[in-house]
Amino acid sequence: MYDHVVVHYSEIGTKSGNRAMFERALGRNIHEAIARFGRIDVRRETGRLSFSLKNIAPEDIDAVVETVARLPGVAWVSPAVRTEPTMDAMRAAVVALAQQHEGSFKISARRTEKTLPFRSRDMNVELGSAVNVATGRPVDVHNPDSEYRVGVDSKRAYVLDARRDGPGGLPVGVSGKVISLLSGGIDSPVASYLAMLRGCRVIAVHLWNQSYSGDGVREKVLKIGRQLARYHAPLRLEFVPFEEIQQEIIVAAPAELRMLLYRRAMLRVAGALRRKHKAGATITGDSIGQVASQTLPNLAAVYDAAEPPVLSPLIAMNKMDIVKIAQRIGTFEASILPGADCCGLLIARHPSTGTTAKRLREAEQDYDLDGLVAAALDGREVHQLEPE
Repeated sequence: MYDHVVVHYSEIGTKSGNRAMFERALGRNIHEAIARFGRIDVRRETGRLSFSLKNIAPEDIDAVVETVARLPGVAWVSPAVRTEPTMDAMRAAVVALAQQHEGSFKISARRTEKTLPFRSRDMNVELGSAVNVATGRPVDVHNPDSEYRVGVDSKRAYVLDARRDGPGGLPVGVSGKVISLLSGGIDSPVASYLAMLRGCRVIAVHLWNQSYSGDGVREKVLKIGRQLARYHAPLRLEFVPFEEIQQEIIVAAPAELRMLLYRRAMLRVAGALRRKHKAGATITGDSIGQVASQTLPNLAAVYDAAEPPVLSPLIAMNKMDIVKIAQRIGTFEASILPGADCCGLLIARHPSTGTTAKRLREAEQDYDLDGLVAAALDGREVHQLEPE
């Protein structure tokens, strides 16, 4: 019996004079995310967005709500019955919904227009009494089996009973574009997701040694990318061939520095792609002290090769917290699939934990890094990924 979907936000509501821009961005993202289900027209209303379900098949309503609930910027979303802003119309709608369930219930009613001829408290009492009389279900305001929310202004009312929480944050796109270095591991997909929550449009980049890792890693990274596209569709993923750069580093550099030089080369590739895509930052999955290349001295030495800013959303997080997010967003299972990451070529038995940028710059003089980066970019492979 639902005929609309209501979308609420939280952080967007703090944006004062810029709120309309954020609302429009969220509306565009909702429109793109559910276009495959049918045509919709997202409306901006006071403190919320809404759209009609008239072009959505009834069997797709749950999938539509689930899809919207994943989007950055959404605080919560619910299918709804829209009515006239009168007590009689709201009473009929809430009773009809309540007849679909059993057990105790609660009414949470709120008016946003103070000129209406009833108060929120009056709505709670009158609607609750109507449900009790019509269904015999008892009221429980503390621990109900069902909660019916009613929001009303001077033009319309919505009756809801199936709220689904979203991730909050800001709509993708309002903070500009970033290049996110995406490995086949657990951390970098989470870093990409957290950048999306801050409104960043992510271009994912994977540095790929095909001769070492084969197509298995490629398919694994594509799977991770499609999972990330559930929050950011479509997601652009670029594979950059990295074999020649790695070979040069292995030949020219001492073993304890190879991983750090490799990471500096990654950041140079990211910088070149930032210029190409006019992106504002580079995203990494670094977390202080997680591995030898992520000690503070090594991070400083590696980031010396980057165009600032380099942003690391996981920088102060521990591994278990990162894993929990990966599991929640659905990237964990793909990240732990078998696959030989090309980093394995450069892991030394005794890696340096405290080198300097000066020492790494001196090591880079032994090979033509600029030429290698340019050649790698010429061979990149581009995908526009939709959700799985």
